[in-house]
Amino acid sequence: MNALKTLVYLVVISFASVSTLAYAENNAEVKAAIDQTVAKLEQAVAALEKGEDTKAIVDMVIEAKQLQKSISTSDGKVSIKKSQGSNKLGQARTSLNDGDLKKGGELVREALADYKEVKEKYNATH
Repeated sequence: MNALKTLVYLVVISFASVSTLAYAENNAEVKAAIDQTVAKLEQAVAALEKGEDTKAIVDMVIEAKQLQKSISTSDGKVSIKKSQGSNKLGQARTSLNDGDLKKGGELVREALADYKEVKEKYNATH
């Protein structure tokens, strides 16, 4: 009977350890995705300010949009801000593709501000 109790105890401890480890790994992945998204948007803003090729800027926006897909959280405020940023990235890409650098640039800057806020809020709770 003691062996059974010990076995059950070990199983419970192992599940708790795996759960905590998975949470920590997911947390690190989300933080990395946020950092990469912010960095790519900062690169896009710098390219806009330097007057670089629109196609290169669009590619940066597309890459940022792909990177942000790995950002997942159960915090509603963070999710809403992420969604707003994602929508702005889509609109920015459309504007840039249509040749409207002014509007596209504004939307990229707004998306950058949104993702910086996502980073701030996510880091405050994790």
